[in-house]
Order: sequence, then structure tokens, then C-alpha cells
Amino acid sequence: MRMLKPLLLVLMLSMLWACGAKTIKLEDPALSLKSVGFKAPVKRYPDASKVSDIDFLEIYDPWEPMNRNLYSFNAGFDQYFMLPVTGAYETVLPSPVRFGVNNFIENANEVPRLVNCMLQGNGEKSGITFSRFAINTIFGVFGLFDVASLQESLPRQDEDFGQTLGVWGVGNGPYFVMPVLGPSNVRDTVGFGGDFLLLLLQMKYTYKLLGIKDTKTLAYTALAIRALNRRSHTDFRYHETGSPFEYELVRFLYTKKRELDIKH
Repeated sequence: MRMLKPLLLVLMLSMLWACGAKTIKLEDPALSLKSVGFKAPVKRYPDASKVSDIDFLEIYDPWEPMNRNLYSFNAGFDQYFMLPVTGAYETVLPSPVRFGVNNFIENANEVPRLVNCMLQGNGEKSGITFSRFAINTIFGVFGLFDVASLQESLPRQDEDFGQTLGVWGVGNGPYFVMPVLGPSNVRDTVGFGGDFLLLLLQMKYTYKLLGIKDTKTLAYTALAIRALNRRSHTDFRYHETGSPFEYELVRFLYTKKRELDIKH
């Protein structure tokens, strides 16, 4: 009887193993599908068939090769000459003095602004510009202090002869990079000539009024200070926009800004 118990136990375990859980073989149904040859398009460049979507970035620039060379020249001139000289100017003159110089120049610029406002037939801008000039000349010690800007109703009207030509209906013309001066177009380049002529006439009349005889030396000095003052108050630095398409970016922004300047 003692020998039968182990035999019965072995027999029962054998029957349980034979009737136990079976292994189920699972397969991914996707593996059994036949290939249809589909491939998703992967592109990292603009689709040539959709170039029209970015047409608004296009600016009329038939002289692009020349303009790009001028842009590179301006960048080098700015880096190796203009910025160091401007840095020396900012070092020699303390900030309050430079602030006064800038105010004085801006007040003198109100005269050609007034002429352009009148040529555009804009009475409101003409009145504001005349008021600014009168207030800053009388109460701002010939413009050393910008008293007029304390009045919100008297914002500065940055009008130039290029804008006047635009108001008269003259188109931009081809984009043009002016040597040393930077982005422009044919209309604004002609306008710059008009503004420069107005400035020379203004300086000549002012020197004559003050009884100054050696006007040539003083005129050159005044033009140099104007250039340094303008660069000192311009934040733009070449090749620091972070864009690999800086030329196109500057060209686009300049053109659009000028369009808005003329509309307003």
C-alpha cells in the first residue's frame, strides 16, 4: 500500500501536465500585409511649385549683383572705419553732451521736414513741425533740449523728399544700395539728393545770418558730426541679424517701411 501512493501521485501529475495551458502563438497582422509601394514625401526645402506663396518677399532688384557687392563694401566700411570712429566720438563726448548735440541736429532738421510737409500739402504735419521748431528753438535753447516732445500732440514728423516724391505718385524704382549710406531705391536716392541740397542751403543761410566767413571748414565739421551722431543712434550692425539671408531681409524691411512711411 505504501508503494502505491507515490505511483498514484506521479500518474496524477502526468495527467495534469497533459491537460494544462497551451502556448498560443501570436503574430502581428501587419506583417502579413503585402506592400503597396507607398512612400511619404520628405522635403527640407521649399516646394518649387509653391514659390508663389512667398512672392511677397520679392523686391524689384535688377542690380542685385552690384547691390550685393556694395552691401559687402558697406559692411566692411562700417566695421573697420565707421564703428571705431563712432566709438571714439562716444568716448570723447559724455552722454549728456551727445544728447544735446542730437537734439540740436534734430531741431535743425525740422526745417527741411517742414518744407517736405508743405510740398506734400499736409497742413496738419506742417503745423506740428513748425510748432516743434518754434518751441524747441525758443524754450529749448536753440534745440539743445527737446521740450516739444513733452507734448503728446506734437510728435516728430519724419518727412523727407523721397516720401514727398512718393506722395506725388513717383514709384520706388529698382532697389539700390547706396555706397556707405545703405539701402535705398532710385526714388529715395533722388530724394536724398534733394534733402542734401536743402541742408546745404540751410547751412549757408544760417552761417550768413551769424556772420561766419569760413563756412567751408565749419560745414565739413558739421557734416562729420551729423554722420557720427546718426551712426551713434543707429542700432543696426552688419552680419548680426542672425539670418543667413540678411541681404534679402534688409531689402524687404526697408522697402516695406518706406511704403508705410509714404502712406502715413
